[in-house]
Amino acid sequence: MDNEKDIIDGIIEGKAGNSSEVDAEFLQDFIAETKEHIENIEMDSLILETEPENIETIHSMFRAFHSIKGLAGFVEQYLIQKLAHQTETLLDQCRKGSQKVTRRLVDMVLSSGDYIKKICESIDLNKDKEFISLIEHHVQELANIDNVSKEEKYNVEQDESKKPKKTYRKKKLGEILVEEGIIKEQDRDEIVRKQKDEYPDLRLGQVILKEKKAEAKDVIEAIRMQEDAKTNKKHSTTEGAFIRVPTNKVDNLVDMMGELIIIESLIEQDASDYFSSNNKFINNLLRMSRIMKDIQNLSMSLRMVALKSTFQKIFRIGRDTVIELGKNVNIQMIGEQTEIDRGIAEKILDPLVHLVKNSISHGIEEDEERIKNGKAIQGKVEIKAYSKRGNIYIEVSDNGRGINIDKVYKKAVEKKIVDPSISYRDDEIMNFIFLPGFSTAEKVDNISGRGVGLDVVKTEMLKIGGKIEISSKPGQGSVFTLKIPINLAVMNGTIVDVLGSRYIIPTLHIKEIVQPKEKQWVSVKGKKTMIQVREDIIPVIPIINIFGHMQEHTDKKDLIIVLELEQKLKALPVRSIIGRREIVVKPLGSEFSNLNFLSGASILGDGKVSLILDIETLFKMEDTI
Repeated sequence: MDNEKDIIDGIIEGKAGNSSEVDAEFLQDFIAETKEHIENIEMDSLILETEPENIETIHSMFRAFHSIKGLAGFVEQYLIQKLAHQTETLLDQCRKGSQKVTRRLVDMVLSSGDYIKKICESIDLNKDKEFISLIEHHVQELANIDNVSKEEKYNVEQDESKKPKKTYRKKKLGEILVEEGIIKEQDRDEIVRKQKDEYPDLRLGQVILKEKKAEAKDVIEAIRMQEDAKTNKKHSTTEGAFIRVPTNKVDNLVDMMGELIIIESLIEQDASDYFSSNNKFINNLLRMSRIMKDIQNLSMSLRMVALKSTFQKIFRIGRDTVIELGKNVNIQMIGEQTEIDRGIAEKILDPLVHLVKNSISHGIEEDEERIKNGKAIQGKVEIKAYSKRGNIYIEVSDNGRGINIDKVYKKAVEKKIVDPSISYRDDEIMNFIFLPGFSTAEKVDNISGRGVGLDVVKTEMLKIGGKIEISSKPGQGSVFTLKIPINLAVMNGTIVDVLGSRYIIPTLHIKEIVQPKEKQWVSVKGKKTMIQVREDIIPVIPIINIFGHMQEHTDKKDLIIVLELEQKLKALPVRSIIGRREIVVKPLGSEFSNLNFLSGASILGDGKVSLILDIETLFKMEDTI
């Protein structure tokens, strides 16, 4: 536009400390990014039109308007900010279930996007009184979307009833758009080809919008024609390869399967007391157990989702944080396709957001400090996910200043949440940041200083049976590692007797079980701290230190379970092996949070509860000689 530079200069006039070029660049970036958000909103609206209860799509649209609102305030586009805020509020009501998604609501959201696009295309609309009046009226409609008078609603319905009804039986969206003259036939064929070759994950309507062959409202109108035709069909068809199932039904299925496995375990225990192992009843029971295991695996797979959606939310929030703090940070995501239980994916969002904000605000230094320390001016925060041995690991790392041990210790003493008379190791001091009420923030803002520190992260992780670890090097950065179970349902466990109590060991960590001879023991200062198994000298896990039992490490009758973790071996003395079976895993309550060698609990066949050992923690335990 000819007068765009003058308009931009007018907008940025009077801003002290910034040059026109810099602010003009900010505005251009805002316009480009906002248009991208509107494009995503329009594509999401196509999904929402046919799937009004798709909560993830509502979340996505809400986040898009939220981002537009934040960016608009930054570049002083207050008309856009007002529009985005009211639309965001409406979508937030949809997220919380207080507002139903209707066709009118979808139309209103699209209208908000259209108005925002118009402002981006012509900034001087901010000064157009007639246009501003239209915006004010639209904002009022958004705020009072349900307050349509009965008379007005009746008139609308009457007008709709007078329109000739068009039916599009068995016609695809592309055909309807061609018949309506919205797109050309050759364009439709080209879009179908591109959908197959370039956009396999997008719907046809979304590809049409992406290729800018039609407006979102026209595509939605065609979808409505298609949907109306479907509702008029006298006979249902089975053309679709998929069905939609409410998530609560899947959750109930998984829960009932867990209870069923517990009952099956009880029956198997009772049956083994009355029948021999080759009895026909026992054989049939074993066959049923195998079938139940297959059904359990299938039901669990229905709840598995990729972390991509969770990572996208984190990225957007992280980006907003970077903008708000004015820092130069590159946020990277790795492992988006890693799958995890849907319920867990929802619960880890808040902890991850807190960690990412913490890395950006506390970890990454200001530009001057990074230059002074010889670092690249741009900091890096990386969120990485991968699965290993029945768990999901998510690492949030940064190349910032690292954790200042002295500062953390002084702050903990100052807040009187630790005993200054006790000597603490560095790793223990680092974990002070997870204590309730701990925070090193010097000022209160939207990012930090809320007075909760990282306590919320540890609390949420305990709820899902997960754990968090810290690794930090001064001047080089920090890594927060979340260890999360892939699902909270079932695992294969070996039940053992340790010092007279029953515990469960994840079978996948057991390499072998041996009956040791006296000559195999290696003693240090009179204590049996290692054992030789063939060519390997294997450290013995100090069960006295862990379980607090005042007796010698081993007995002549003890068995040794050789555990393997990341190509390392350790030996666990046990009195006996009770059995191996599929167990239903239950997370431990907060009262067990200090027992870090436990990862969960399960109900066994006799109805008693047994605790599950955390192998990674056991490997970190060192004997004190």
